[in-house]
Amino acid sequence: MSTEPTAGTAPEPQEDTQSIDLFGLRSRPVTGALLTYGVVYVVVTLGSSMNIHSPLRWAGLIVAFVLLAGVLAGLVRIVGDPLPMRAAVAAVILMVAGTAIAWWSIPKNPDDRLQCLPAAISGIVVVVLLAVRGRLVPAWVGTFAMSLSAGVWGAFRGIGFVTGLSYTSWVYPVMLFATLTAMILRPMADSIRLLRAQELRYAATGAAAAASAAERDRQLARLDSRARPLLEQVAATHWFTAGDVSGARLVEAQLRDGIRASAWQAPGVRDAVWQARERGVTVLLLDDGGTVGSGVQSRLDDVLIDELATVAQGRVTARVMPPGRPTLATIVVNAADGTRRYDCTQTGDIVGDRVSVER
Repeated sequence: MSTEPTAGTAPEPQEDTQSIDLFGLRSRPVTGALLTYGVVYVVVTLGSSMNIHSPLRWAGLIVAFVLLAGVLAGLVRIVGDPLPMRAAVAAVILMVAGTAIAWWSIPKNPDDRLQCLPAAISGIVVVVLLAVRGRLVPAWVGTFAMSLSAGVWGAFRGIGFVTGLSYTSWVYPVMLFATLTAMILRPMADSIRLLRAQELRYAATGAAAAASAAERDRQLARLDSRARPLLEQVAATHWFTAGDVSGARLVEAQLRDGIRASAWQAPGVRDAVWQARERGVTVLLLDDGGTVGSGVQSRLDDVLIDELATVAQGRVTARVMPPGRPTLATIVVNAADGTRRYDCTQTGDIVGDRVSVER
């Protein structure tokens, strides 16, 4: 049918409220900050690891960077609030794997803590994002797992379990702050989400009411311009001639078209239908609720107008098909010179017995 909303029917809100980025994680500033951090990660790793000559260790550092960068990108881009649990679990596993690979890839006795710093900071950013996105339990599990991994690494590398733990000790105050922030802000975010969804419903209802009022005004305008003179004549006990009766029937048919065939209400179509009916052609217009784009409908109107202009007698049926049909619309002409049929396909092409109208 036409692209206008059906009068009196409220369209469903189109925005998925679960995908609203309430914390701005998919905003340009956050994306820019993460990209900047990625550059700093690479620069610090290269600058602090000039003493590494083993290709295998460099391969490990590269793998660790790819894993951690992928986790951060996923936490920012994955839609859904709270973050889907599968994604949260995967983020924890990949974060722990990435930090462990990074630490095991540096020399046995690291020159300074700077070599361990990029991976540790990346792990902290990951668990903080998990907390902000509503997954506190996976965030804390990831925090403890990262610390345990660092402690085990320190014990095996000879610097001591406690020293290894110390490389991640400052994640705990950060996580405490992130947890408190999430516990305070997330209920507010839920309220904002509900208000946003309610706003969308109100907007959809208002749009439907406006469309309904506009359609009612159009119908009243047509009724006033066509039917009022006839009704005034009836009220004045006017003596109707055969021509008056024929005109009244044309008015009735056009008003009926406005109700049951809203897709075929272009001014050119209405004029062509009126003239064809005056010549005695039977014209039936139907709109069964299918969706036809405005461009395709315009080309269908042109085909119908051309046919109505050439048919002297017979029957012309134009129909917008119900939703789900392989054909969007049909125009069937039963005239003295034969029967012609035009079908509008799902791709928007209009093909018929006599012509083919390309997009």
